Amino acid sequence: MKRPIEILEGAVWALRNQISAVANQSERTLLLCTVVLISAVSAVVAYVLTQYYSVDVFSSLVSNPEDCIIDWDPHIGRHCFSDYNLPVSWGMRPNPWAPYPLFWPPDYQPMHPNYPAAALVPQLIFSLLAKWLSAPQMGLVGYLLALTIAVLTPAVWAARGTRGVDRMVVFVACGVVAIPAWMVLDRANSVAFLAPVGLVFLVALCRSRWGLVAFMVVLATLIKPQFAVLAVVLFAARQWRMGGVAIAGAVTSSLAAYLLWPRDFPATITQSIHNTLNYGSPGLAIGFRNVSFGRALMLIPDGIKAAQTGGKIPEGFLAGPRSLAGYAALVIIVVSVLALGPRIPPILTGIMLLVSASLFPALVFHYYLVFVLPIAALVLRDPDGPPGKGIFDRLATYGGRRRVVGVCVSLAVAFSIAQVALPGRPFPEPVYGQIVGHSGVLGVVGTRPLVASTVFLVPIVWLIACAAIIVSHARRPASSDRADPGQTQGCPPDSAVSTSFCTSAPESSHRGRKDVDS
Repeated sequence: MKRPIEILEGAVWALRNQISAVANQSERTLLLCTVVLISAVSAVVAYVLTQYYSVDVFSSLVSNPEDCIIDWDPHIGRHCFSDYNLPVSWGMRPNPWAPYPLFWPPDYQPMHPNYPAAALVPQLIFSLLAKWLSAPQMGLVGYLLALTIAVLTPAVWAARGTRGVDRMVVFVACGVVAIPAWMVLDRANSVAFLAPVGLVFLVALCRSRWGLVAFMVVLATLIKPQFAVLAVVLFAARQWRMGGVAIAGAVTSSLAAYLLWPRDFPATITQSIHNTLNYGSPGLAIGFRNVSFGRALMLIPDGIKAAQTGGKIPEGFLAGPRSLAGYAALVIIVVSVLALGPRIPPILTGIMLLVSASLFPALVFHYYLVFVLPIAALVLRDPDGPPGKGIFDRLATYGGRRRVVGVCVSLAVAFSIAQVALPGRPFPEPVYGQIVGHSGVLGVVGTRPLVASTVFLVPIVWLIACAAIIVSHARRPASSDRADPGQTQGCPPDSAVSTSFCTSAPESSHRGRKDVDS
């Protein structure tokens, strides 16, 4: 009979082997397993909260379905897809950025449209086509179909790089169960088009196609202006001319879009900038659907204040630091990638900038997490690699394995894709609409029982992932990882290796060889 100490030693040894087996899995496998596990937990928790506590779990994870606060048409049931109907209403006016006569509760102030000119174009295209066909519903359905194709593009692309059952697993994990995809479709927001644009942007970085990278920067800026930050990747790669082209193209195209509304031009440009910078109330900044870097950095003081006030954070609490924290994080990341330059592989620089451009504003609605879908696709599939290999498998082969970086990025992607409603006391979320008996008067017509979710973890894990990438490459540059960096030079034209790994500066090569010889 074994003694207790022997049983304990055997259990420790078995646990150590299990942990080692999990730790040695590829980043691709880690991502898929984590998404499947979290999604399973989310389903169980959703059943308990819905069945036993009458919590609206789907609305907690996505958004409230009632947004037909005025008599909008077209609509689907009780859902009007306000991020389609509102931009269409604005865009049909001679000056979309003048105060809009919609007195939105709870402060009942006129709405100031915050969309730049280029961001209004996608909705208007479908709306005008539907108006020409005298079928308004067709415009909404066509727009939603376009958004669906956009958000599923990374999943389809990633699945095509696999075989057998793995293809279905990848498509489901990266598309069907991806909460960010459902978020952006539920709002019908044009940021969904970032999914295919971001995918092409990252693939072009893998293949060092700098002209295509610059073009994708221009397209991303037309979707939302903050994505002009992506141009920094060209300067970090020392592609000065293409970087200048990207900046010039982004600025020129964004300003040219205002010519579609010639009335009051160019004053419409300053009106639009003012509306964008002043958009959002302090209550939204501290809401659980805000996924900005600032919300993550203020999480500890917010928690302390909530404990002192019985769970409610005052709207003006730390408003100044909260509005600047995200910009400070963006500046640190941009300065770091510019300083390190080629020490960081362009694909990792592109991932950091895509994350930073999405999360640095003081108010970032949860559907902006759609940026994670193209990153997930690259983790799951190497554009030039064999089936079943992700981008970190290539980095491990041609740049030296950085386990901490791969694990941090994979887990950040997994926590962004799969989210869990947190058990706790439900809180009433107000539902706005037209008050019965008072035509045209908006107010609270009901409430929905919601709970918080793990979405608050998303900016935190991405800050950790960005810090891991910067620190890792600051300590050990990518050019000195291989035992013989010269082996990657002069790759044949049909090589599966990206050209970014086939060429390196002579100075970096000599430094890498010297390190090995020593």
